[in-house]
Amino acid sequence: MGIGFLNRKFPLLFENLIPEKFSEYKEYISWIISIVTILSGIGLLFKQTRRLVKWPLLTIIIMAGLGSLGQILNIDMSGATNLLPPFWVKLKLPVQIGLGIWLWWATKEDSKPDKKMRKRKT
Repeated sequence: MGIGFLNRKFPLLFENLIPEKFSEYKEYISWIISIVTILSGIGLLFKQTRRLVKWPLLTIIIMAGLGSLGQILNIDMSGATNLLPPFWVKLKLPVQIGLGIWLWWATKEDSKPDKKMRKRKT
């Protein structure tokens, strides 16, 4: 949720990471990602929706991770610029990997059946 709000508070920081070939749609893409991130973050708070919101959040984390990897390896990202110092750029990728692993772990299905399910079977 926090990244979604930061995306709206400092839009240039995030819009500059979008490749230039999408320049006409940068603002729309930024808004869509913000809304999806905020709604998915809210969805993580409720057990019933956690598995559903895992996929849009993992997609955003993977896209951001690939962008970070491109910045670390100095791959031309077709006009995407970075306003962060090199140290922070290199720190983003491990953080994103950690967030992805945490998200996968936090939203996995419980392996233990509920007590209600055990009672129904007997």
